[in-house]
Amino acid sequence: MGRRPVLLAILIHKYLVAGAGNVGCTTITGSSGPRYRWAMQNPSLVAPVFLDYEIHEYKSPLMASLNDGALVISAPVDMTANFNFSDGTNDPQKYLLQSIQLRKPAMVAEGTKQELSHELEVVLVHREVTGTGYFANVIVPVEVSAEPGLDLLAPLVNQAELPTQVGETQPVLVSNLLPLKLEHVYQGVSFQHFWGQIATSCNQTMAGSRILMRNATMATSKPILQKILTSLEWTPSVVPVIPPSQTWMVQPCPRGGTCTIPAATNLTSQLSEATLVLQQDTTKLEAAKQAMDASLVALTSNTSNVSNDAYNQAKRHRDDLRNAEAAVDGATRTVETLQTQISSAKSAVWDSDAPAQANQASTTSTASLVTNTTTTTSVSPAVAATPSFLESKSQACSTDNVAAPLEVELNQVEHVDAATSGASEALLFWRLSSTPLRPAEAAAAETSAEAPRLRVANLGDRLRISAAKPIMVLLVHGKELPISFADISIPGEHSLSGRRADAEIQLVHLPADPAQSLAVALLLDAGDGDNVWLQHVTALPRAGEIAEVQGSDPMLMHPAFSRGVAGHYYRYNGRLLKSQCARVRWHVLEERGHISSQQLLALREVLRPPASANSFSDPSALLPIVLPRHSKVSLASVRQVTQTLPVASVTDSNREPPEPPAPHLKSLLLSLPRRKRGTELSP
Repeated sequence: MGRRPVLLAILIHKYLVAGAGNVGCTTITGSSGPRYRWAMQNPSLVAPVFLDYEIHEYKSPLMASLNDGALVISAPVDMTANFNFSDGTNDPQKYLLQSIQLRKPAMVAEGTKQELSHELEVVLVHREVTGTGYFANVIVPVEVSAEPGLDLLAPLVNQAELPTQVGETQPVLVSNLLPLKLEHVYQGVSFQHFWGQIATSCNQTMAGSRILMRNATMATSKPILQKILTSLEWTPSVVPVIPPSQTWMVQPCPRGGTCTIPAATNLTSQLSEATLVLQQDTTKLEAAKQAMDASLVALTSNTSNVSNDAYNQAKRHRDDLRNAEAAVDGATRTVETLQTQISSAKSAVWDSDAPAQANQASTTSTASLVTNTTTTTSVSPAVAATPSFLESKSQACSTDNVAAPLEVELNQVEHVDAATSGASEALLFWRLSSTPLRPAEAAAAETSAEAPRLRVANLGDRLRISAAKPIMVLLVHGKELPISFADISIPGEHSLSGRRADAEIQLVHLPADPAQSLAVALLLDAGDGDNVWLQHVTALPRAGEIAEVQGSDPMLMHPAFSRGVAGHYYRYNGRLLKSQCARVRWHVLEERGHISSQQLLALREVLRPPASANSFSDPSALLPIVLPRHSKVSLASVRQVTQTLPVASVTDSNREPPEPPAPHLKSLLLSLPRRKRGTELSP
């Protein structure tokens, strides 16, 4: 009997470990990292690259949450704040802002001070989006000024109620008077760069991060600082981490600007001057020592009758000796520092201390698996990979010829008919991403999948619905694209023959590289029957509020989803309504969905029309979702079939028979409902 509790404890432990094995790994975010002593500049080490930044001012409210170390303000997808590291020749590393984190600086010992004295730190956490797995933390020191000229924090804090308890979330940037201007962080300054490690949301694993410490403080007012420090009152104080002795000066440059990399300073002449000063100070120290010795002899030779003049002269010689000793100590440190900097510059190589890229590790792991397994693959014509916008390069932000949904007339954009243009143009819809199961087991998992709990945020002119895992999965040209969030607006945003639908659902795929974003729009007409997926709208949050509800089966959202395929749709390159730079490839299904009159009325009570002023932002739903890498299996017999078997079993005559062949997708596409081109929509 005594063994049963032990076995039960082991099983519970395994369950908990398995359940926590991938916490925070769907969307990996970075932390603000260690709190460093401020790095000392080495003017002879100048990075051979620019920090090429593009930042636009931002006005919509943001959400701030308090964790156990910082006040974290998440950056939404429609905020343009990114930079590249580029030397103008090689492909640059691209860093996209994830969050703005406010924290107390590290404690320094009494009697000492930082290289840059400051009372608050702003950390801009970025993630690299070309697949390196790196982060970049830009650390900005903030001090109090009676009249701050450019107050970075005032727009965030004015009229906002900051969270004071860990886990609490409050809106910031709520005043319409001042926009957030992060570009001031990079203007007219340089940064000290070195590599470090930061904790990530994926089981607190560590990731390599560029650390960029601003070489000048920014100012804020005392009331603003006090308000932030009150929010951070219970966050722990920590001792500083010593930065590496070898740091590089990095020069920012606005994207599209004309900049030159500053020349490194030759410290040889400064070392010669410092050495001469040290010699002179040493000579003065020796003279002061001799004078002090003479005064001591005068005092000790006649202890019974010491004159006031002799005593005062001895005190002066003592002070002179102390000053001379301090001068020699300072000159010695200067010489040693210059010698170290010159020696460091001779051997330093830019980015030679960069940690291994995360994608290299995964490639190695995949290669090791290939040596022990044999993979048999059959690809359906429906999912044959073809060149598409998903492989296109990121482009600079420009609004030229990039329309938002409200500016698009669908009759004037490309219409796709997969039955005639090819089955590879069909859009496929799934509840789950691919799994390592056998096809029959994967299909069963797809059927039995439970709908996730949903987070419903009222942004004023739309409901934004997100979840801890993808709401569903879209398959385009053989690529699985997890849906990051869904927006619901009334009336719809897209127009067909001059008429907008009663409501519209937009399903947005947001990858790590925003240039590869994709959206599917569903146009809904009002009728008698409820939209089953929208049954959670019975208790809608008001503008600026968030609610959590149990979601319904996403396959009931639209008739095409219940079939798993759509072959008739409108397609164009555009952008999200509230963003000038969030590029998306729009797919607007021709087949209409439905929504009941009661559901439509409930939405109208809490939502304003699209593009209304003073809307909110919900950045927690706008971070990229990355699916785990698995071998593909067939779900509903139209996915790529990849079955990985041990080498020994490939020749086994007793292995299970293969899956039955997939039904021909083109016959399914030809049977899909569609509207004849040019006919009017039914009311």
